[in-house]
Amino acid sequence: MKYDSVSDSFFVSERRSRIRYKALNDAFRKLVRGLGIEPRDGSRRPSLHSLRHGFAVERLRTWYQQGVDIRVHLPQLSVYLGHLEPAQTYWYLSATPELLSEAARLFADYAMAGGER
Repeated sequence: MKYDSVSDSFFVSERRSRIRYKALNDAFRKLVRGLGIEPRDGSRRPSLHSLRHGFAVERLRTWYQQGVDIRVHLPQLSVYLGHLEPAQTYWYLSATPELLSEAARLFADYAMAGGER
């Protein structure tokens, strides 16, 4: 099947119509259960939102490791996530072990260089 039109929706059916969140969420939950994925020690089951969160955190961590200026690229990530303002993406930057360790590494490099980047 050839798709040569652009859609405003990220998830589309074979008929090119938007897939409703409930249908997508139900399918995802069924898939998780079918694969036998269980939550760990008081955690919640994987969700569509956890995939989104994982993507955002991993993208930021990768940018940190590559030395990318996060301030320059954060607006792009915000748009990709559907946020109207980069401030709405801020919480992805806080209190995840992966990002905190990268921030600590960058600060240590900065401090060892005498405050020069």
